[in-house]
Amino acid sequence: MTKDTSNTTKVLKGMSSQTIVTITLGVVEIVSFSIMSRLLGQRDFGYYAAIVAIGAVFQSLADAGIGSAVVQRKELNDRFVNNAFTLSLLFGVGVAVVMCALSKVLATGVADASMTTPLRIFSVTLICHCIASVNTSLLQREMRFMTIGVINLISLVVTTAVAIVLALQGYGYYAILTKAVLASFLTMIMSWIASKRVYRLAFDRDEYGRIFGFGGWLMASAVFRNLSHQVDRLLMKSLFSIETLGMYTRPHEFITNITGKVNQIYDSVLFPVLSSIQDSRERIRFSFSQTLYLLNVGAMLLSLAFLFCHNLIIRVFFGEQWLNVATLFAVMSAWSVIRINGRLGDVYLRSLAMTRTQFILRVCQFASVTVFILIGYRWGLTALAISSMTGYSIVMLAKNAIIAKRIGLPIKEMLANMLSAWRPLIWLAPIYAACSIALPETLAGSILSTVVFAIAATVTYLLFPGLVGQRYKDEYAKIRLVIASKINNMRGK
Repeated sequence: MTKDTSNTTKVLKGMSSQTIVTITLGVVEIVSFSIMSRLLGQRDFGYYAAIVAIGAVFQSLADAGIGSAVVQRKELNDRFVNNAFTLSLLFGVGVAVVMCALSKVLATGVADASMTTPLRIFSVTLICHCIASVNTSLLQREMRFMTIGVINLISLVVTTAVAIVLALQGYGYYAILTKAVLASFLTMIMSWIASKRVYRLAFDRDEYGRIFGFGGWLMASAVFRNLSHQVDRLLMKSLFSIETLGMYTRPHEFITNITGKVNQIYDSVLFPVLSSIQDSRERIRFSFSQTLYLLNVGAMLLSLAFLFCHNLIIRVFFGEQWLNVATLFAVMSAWSVIRINGRLGDVYLRSLAMTRTQFILRVCQFASVTVFILIGYRWGLTALAISSMTGYSIVMLAKNAIIAKRIGLPIKEMLANMLSAWRPLIWLAPIYAACSIALPETLAGSILSTVVFAIAATVTYLLFPGLVGQRYKDEYAKIRLVIASKINNMRGK
């Protein structure tokens, strides 16, 4: 077995372990999402979205890329870990204090003064997140993905129960705010116990320099990544209203949360593997070509699922009162392809220690998304969503082109990998168009559209994989063997 094949198998096995955990988490999250969508209104979700948008930017400052530095480092010792923990703790506390101090100004700028206290409460998550990021990174280095999944699952179940009780008692968006704060605390405690580490405060300037040399650029790029991801929500109150923000955020959150789970699966497995072979240009090139193709196959399938099933998804997981966002949801289904490709590029930039390049690309991404949003919002909410995706896509393609050039992969081949993975769109898009014209916008019509997609996808991707392409057909056979082996091992235990 060659080294490239060995690493491919390692990634596939790790991803299959992650998939089991992630699917379980996804089911619980969808149940939680469905219940909360029915208990709270669009205005509640608008306020919470504003809090999360601000918190995400501060969180990227707090983390400072230290967790990624722990994973990326070739050789790890107690000295490095203790300094990483201390630095992470200092950043967390410092950024939380700044967020508290600026909470009134931020609340007024993004929504209104009533959001001041919730922002101060949310700042606690920054400290918890920083500590948890070091713990989780240590578990990730050891490929203990099942442990990470169990921690997240316990945290999710407990906090969802608390949020439902608070929502039923009329606490509004404080219910989901409490869920976020409690989840960060539980994750911090459980990941600390699982990592079996006794940290000591350490203040070694040389180690700080090495950690921040890698993590500093990651922190800076993370700030602009989150700004580009949140700029539509940060501007929404000024462009529209807080209720509109709730309408916009809920379908966006549903799609990006599920897409994020896919990203989490391959990122947490692929990053440690790539970091271990970062000095081999040939193996990195082989890996990039493979993952770019396979992830685009999956991303396109996921986007098509959202597109075909959006009406049924809204009826089941949102409630009838959310049908006014059906068109917006259909348009946003493209986020799956865009976000998965964007995250893949980030993984390779981190693994190749191209953190400065990543920062520059994130600044460009923020600028691009902002410009497109300020142009597109004039034509309404759906146009704003299209504008945001367009701005993001331009930089995403540039990002993957830069990686391809760095590792010696022709850009034409990179584009061919992506486009060949989208081949099923040629016949599935006309089927969707026919369903949209022929089927009524009722529950029965939504179910029929979903059934049509299930049949078309099964035929295309499972029964006749050659329809996707010979490359997919060959890789599909390998993936089936890995998954079957994993299932058999679990049965044996």
